[in-house]
Amino acid sequence: MNFAGKLGLGTVQWGMPYGIANRTGQPDDQQVSTMLARAKAAGVLVLDTAHDYGTAEFTIGGLAASGGLRCVTKTPYLRVQAVTPGELATFSNSFSESLCRLGTRHVHGLLVHDAGNLLSPGGERLWDWLQTEKAKGRVRKVGASVYRPDQLSELLDRYPLDIVQLPLNVYDQRFLSSGLLARLDTLGVEVHARSAFLQGLLLLDVCELPVMFHAVRAHHDRWRQSVGGERRCVLAAALRFCLERPEVDYVIVGADNDLQLAEILAAAKDERTATVEYASFALSDDRVLDPSKWALS
Repeated sequence: MNFAGKLGLGTVQWGMPYGIANRTGQPDDQQVSTMLARAKAAGVLVLDTAHDYGTAEFTIGGLAASGGLRCVTKTPYLRVQAVTPGELATFSNSFSESLCRLGTRHVHGLLVHDAGNLLSPGGERLWDWLQTEKAKGRVRKVGASVYRPDQLSELLDRYPLDIVQLPLNVYDQRFLSSGLLARLDTLGVEVHARSAFLQGLLLLDVCELPVMFHAVRAHHDRWRQSVGGERRCVLAAALRFCLERPEVDYVIVGADNDLQLAEILAAAKDERTATVEYASFALSDDRVLDPSKWALS
């Protein structure tokens, strides 16, 4: 089955150097334009960005090649104890700024970048504002970007989310094993899976692993060997794990350059069926699964 239309294109690399496996840095506008043209020709429909992704929103808004794609952006990542009227004004002004940067009057989705904002005192105020933006027609679907299953479970108990972005990959299967992906499917929530390659960690050769991952070297080697060892085989297997999940609507992938994007699109179109025992590669250590906890320096 051709899964290219189930891919979404992440844009954090377009606004800043990003990714543990990034060797080429931030692409220029011409490179981004080339990637956009390739993605659209393959049937990609979604662009994922954020107010905090450096210059990414400016880049998207300034390129004609981004036209016709569904854009999902995010509120600023504000770590606050409560959502006061002042914080709400910041969210509102930032969203207006995002629309201006993107050169559009409306977007497909708006996610609260720090889902904790919705769970903190005053979170209902933030939710009401999201509904107001939706009623104005400035956004079609509203929801949150989540990091942990318990966080998502609490959100679903409190709010009728339209859209959720969550991490999902061969090593991070928490949302699958917890039953939360099935719950989202039952509720009709649009699911965007990110971190299919865990910032590129899943694609690294064992000898390329940073020191902090040495405790999982044997596990990582077993994963690579189980799918053939070569980069293209590892990439295809990692991607198919996410794409073949029926509960997932879009898998958000990032590419540092057009060659990488071509490689990803080819893997998404690969008709071969994976026979990997994916469940055996799930990990539970946050120090591996959560890039914010990586001590790479």
